[in-house]
Amino acid sequence: MKLGLFSDTHFGFAEGTERESECFENAVKALKICFDSQVDAILVSGDIFDESLPSPETLSRSFDVFLHAFQKPKRQLTIKVHSKHGEKEFDFSGIPVVAIHGNHDCRSIGKTNILEVFHKSGMLAYLQPGKAMIEKGGEKVFVHGLSAVPEKKARDVLSLWNPVPVPGCTNVLLLHQAFKEFLPFQDDSIASLSLEDLPKGFDLIVNGHLHWVDTHKIGETIFVLNGSTVTTQMKKLESVKEKGVFVFDTESKKLDFFPLPAQRKLFYFDLKFENAKPQEVLEKARQALQSCKVDTGIVPLARLKLSGSLAIGTSSLDVDLSEALSEVKGKAIVSVSKNFFSNSFKKKITDLRSAQKSKQSIASMGLEILEKNLAETDFGEAFDAQEVFELLSEDKIEEAATAVLSKK
Repeated sequence: MKLGLFSDTHFGFAEGTERESECFENAVKALKICFDSQVDAILVSGDIFDESLPSPETLSRSFDVFLHAFQKPKRQLTIKVHSKHGEKEFDFSGIPVVAIHGNHDCRSIGKTNILEVFHKSGMLAYLQPGKAMIEKGGEKVFVHGLSAVPEKKARDVLSLWNPVPVPGCTNVLLLHQAFKEFLPFQDDSIASLSLEDLPKGFDLIVNGHLHWVDTHKIGETIFVLNGSTVTTQMKKLESVKEKGVFVFDTESKKLDFFPLPAQRKLFYFDLKFENAKPQEVLEKARQALQSCKVDTGIVPLARLKLSGSLAIGTSSLDVDLSEALSEVKGKAIVSVSKNFFSNSFKKKITDLRSAQKSKQSIASMGLEILEKNLAETDFGEAFDAQEVFELLSEDKIEEAATAVLSKK
């Protein structure tokens, strides 16, 4: 059996802008790859929609996308979904789609999720949490799915759910969470899960949420980051890794990646400055943007990240990029972030740190003098000099005297 894998289509992203059609067009490209690869089923690991309550226009266009799968020849297979709502058997007219929700298209407990609507309509099988059995010619594939949960609870929820692979069958786990190994810093509110927390015995674990493509081998398990089919976050990794679709062969356990054709290029510029004048920043920004050239005919994206220090007497308000942006209008879609600090502010911080160190140094010298003077008296080591010194430094004269006299 062949399974098509993609994620994070973000239907409705950039609605009302020049990019509003891109999410739908890329999803159709992903489906075509699945069709050309003759997959038996498609697994989508979350964030089908960009918002939990998509507009009627987005819903209409998303139905059109799913109809592409419905219009294909019917597969001779059976799908049964086991979830908290009970068991349901699906009779898809074309290529079946099994999905979980992501953090973008989820709703609070008790509210109807948009994927539930599609589930009831028969356009996809929605797992939250649950598993779907796909059977074809005697072969069974079990797809276990846990839709997105708050990151700080993800590890506990996964442990509590504790999915167990079905013996003698191919087992796939769908998730939509962040993982510590793929983030630059440790914070349980951003990612509580590690790869080592994943359950054992699965043939394939597919994760959405993170928008770049990656694969890892964990023992005998293949771990896949699907990535997104559309660039929304403009992360650096998205500038070097293509968007695409994975196809997994359950018999050979082979995993293939197929890039989306004619995808929009992302240029990522991380420009750092030190004691820079606004004109220097503007010139380097202009040079970077002018280098955004492609031969695909599709206007590229450009992420311009400016950081560092500016010359004394200037601020980020003096860095006006309007002229540089106007020069590339129609040639690139630009996103800019400025994170500057002035050298005068930096000097104040340095002075404060020096003052703090001086204070500590003076305190250390005072304690050293006290201990030296005590050594020359008959007090010797009768009391804790550190304690007495701290009391004296806080003007607690009586308490210091009591501490000394009580030990004499």
